[in-house]
Amino acid sequence: MVKSPLARILLCLAVLALIGVTALARGTKQNFITTNNGRMAIATKGPSAVTPRDINSNAGLKTISGNLSTYPFGTFFCCFGNTIAQEGSNGFPFTSWVAIPFTPTANATVTRIEASVGKFVGTNEFELSIREDNAGVPGKPLKSFHITAPPTYGACCTLDVGNDKAGIPVTGGTQYWIAATTTAKDVFEGGWAFNSTDMRSHPIASYCKGPSTYCGTTNNGKWVAGMSGDPLPAYTVLGQ
Repeated sequence: MVKSPLARILLCLAVLALIGVTALARGTKQNFITTNNGRMAIATKGPSAVTPRDINSNAGLKTISGNLSTYPFGTFFCCFGNTIAQEGSNGFPFTSWVAIPFTPTANATVTRIEASVGKFVGTNEFELSIREDNAGVPGKPLKSFHITAPPTYGACCTLDVGNDKAGIPVTGGTQYWIAATTTAKDVFEGGWAFNSTDMRSHPIASYCKGPSTYCGTTNNGKWVAGMSGDPLPAYTVLGQ
């Protein structure tokens, strides 16, 4: 069993090379790459130091949905995830968003959402939101948080946080989404790191807008629901 994060990175890069998948270098000193279709983000260097998650930050809140680990030094997996980017940012060729569905088991009020989205380089900003469902894909945002200081992708275990003291009511048995997106004003390229608690494939939605080389033609500029294939990105939805 390969346990070291860096060993896992090297192993996966070796597999990519064997199957003939090219990787596009991103960031300074090629510390980050995306796969040839740009949809997966990989940190080629593991973190030199791990910042533990503050386990008291969510004290008193109930977990409505999520997949974060309870281990403060392993809240999520540092170095593999889904690409989040705004077309044109540092030359990135297309826009890429991801959203994860969740269904509360009972009526609740969301006061905090967290996600493991990290930037590649420089000053980056993106949008983290909780959204309505629209016929099986993400719909209108119920609340959107403008994240201005995301951590560096490949590090662990700092999370992006959106707090709403007033709270966002959600209905038990109704599907909602937590989404990482951008606006035309945002400059962002990075990744939403996978969770480290569940390696199964789960429902997910993705959005790709840009050249057909990356986004195709049929669903270019549209949310598309499917299965993750890989582990889901790490997130949690908290409240009362």
